[in-house]
Amino acid sequence: MQTNRKTIGLLFVLLGLLVIVAIIYFVFMKKAAVEEPLLPADTPTSQLPAGEEKGTTTPSDQPRNYTQYDVTKEATHTVNATDLAQRSKSYAERLGSYSTQSDYGNFTDLKIYMTASLQAWADKYVAEQKASAKSDSYYGITAKALTTEVKSFDDKAGTAEIIVTTERRESTEKIGGGEPFTQKLDLSFLKVNGEWLMDKAYWEK
Repeated sequence: MQTNRKTIGLLFVLLGLLVIVAIIYFVFMKKAAVEEPLLPADTPTSQLPAGEEKGTTTPSDQPRNYTQYDVTKEATHTVNATDLAQRSKSYAERLGSYSTQSDYGNFTDLKIYMTASLQAWADKYVAEQKASAKSDSYYGITAKALTTEVKSFDDKAGTAEIIVTTERRESTEKIGGGEPFTQKLDLSFLKVNGEWLMDKAYWEK
């Protein structure tokens, strides 16, 4: 009876071992069998179309094509009526803004944009104003360009006339303290050596 028990026990042990072996086989050995086999070391993994080769140089190795920029070949822009009207707005704002503290910079700063005759008039006017100015009183006036009107523009003749409408404000005690008012500036231009210069400037009443 005891022998039978030992025999049955051994059978259970053997069955258990067989189950473990079967599990190991199906889990590990079977999995390894279905994996893709390794390629030989000399087998190419990719191919380029016939006639093409992989590049062996970097962008820095490529010779650069330096193209010299010749500014003399740039098309020269010809100032037209619209361009001159835009300039007139800046001139009007500068000419129309002045204070006793600015030392008449509204005239002296714009002299390079004036003809010789207008420069002479500006120098004379500034000298007269300085001689008659009262050092103990403040006066200032500002101008803001609103619109422009091209009265005439003749590029061949080198003459033009532009009206600039401005909003101005006077100050006698406090800066910017006066009431605004509208005033027009009549600007005449002459083309001198290819440059459009102010030749006359009149504030309309």
